[in-house]
Amino acid sequence: MPHTILVPDQTRARLAGYMESLQTGVAQPGRRLASEMRKIDPTRSGVEPFLDALLNTKLPQIFAESAVAGDGSDWTLAELRLLGDISITMPVTVYDDGRHVSPRVHEPPFPATLVFTPGALLCNGRGCSPADLAEVTDGEGMLCAEGYYRLYERRLLPVFGHVQATAASHGRPALLTIPGLGCGQFAGPFQGQLGAALQTVLERFLQTHGASFNRIRAVYYDPYAECENSRRIIHHISFMVRPLRHGNESKPQLCQPTAYAEDDGDEFSDCMLASMVAWDHVSWPGNDFFAGSRCTDDGVKAAATDSMAVLTGTEGRYDASRTSYLPPPPYRTWGEVVTEKGLRL
Repeated sequence: MPHTILVPDQTRARLAGYMESLQTGVAQPGRRLASEMRKIDPTRSGVEPFLDALLNTKLPQIFAESAVAGDGSDWTLAELRLLGDISITMPVTVYDDGRHVSPRVHEPPFPATLVFTPGALLCNGRGCSPADLAEVTDGEGMLCAEGYYRLYERRLLPVFGHVQATAASHGRPALLTIPGLGCGQFAGPFQGQLGAALQTVLERFLQTHGASFNRIRAVYYDPYAECENSRRIIHHISFMVRPLRHGNESKPQLCQPTAYAEDDGDEFSDCMLASMVAWDHVSWPGNDFFAGSRCTDDGVKAAATDSMAVLTGTEGRYDASRTSYLPPPPYRTWGEVVTEKGLRL
């Protein structure tokens, strides 16, 4: 399957440490990982087989904010924190602009890169500890700006590095669209506050690391209805804050790069499009769309592209009347494709 798994260096080291703690009996795996570990080929050694096992605890479709305990009955907190740091990226064909309802269909479709990255998971519908809450809060339960930044810095570095490398391999600059990662259902007690917090994270991240990403020409941040419209240059990168609901309804996150140009100084015609996708810790990329639903950021961007074909190796077709990339007959949903073919991530 031609998708790429992105693991931060710190997380790879933690992964090795967790594997060792399981092997020595210091820690016990969650139920899903215990099942997957029994399938590991004993002739394979090192972290990679363990990483494969951890990734294959994921389900094609699941609601991480309400259906996950994290107490070992499914996953442990340690496993969820590792999974939250892992992104999956893939080349796709984009068929519509990614608007949730009544999208504009692209004629012709065009190539782009999607990067599925989990947002901070700060709520738990089972009454257990949310996966990322301890890292981003202080002793009084208030949001800790430094902890929040460090979590996203760790997750963003391999994402930006991959976009940089992909743009370089194509000999083109990149325009990167970013949704409000973790700012919706995952926000828990911080609902309505995290759009601005993530904007601050992105500004600091670009100030700290932006000079290294000379192929990234613009970052278009869309926190939906949070934040105010703003724009600044950080190093060479145009950082545009453009909430969809604040007058930017015509520019959802899967437009041709030229659609984001605002004045004569914006030269985006030679840019490739990359788009981050607000993902979660425990689903496959596309989540809701495995059940046929075009909702949530990952479900919408899966429906608007051929990411399902990339993941499953099964070619479908985009149906403009249903604004969805559909599986071939007799399958009704992409979840049926996964089940019928016994696919693993």
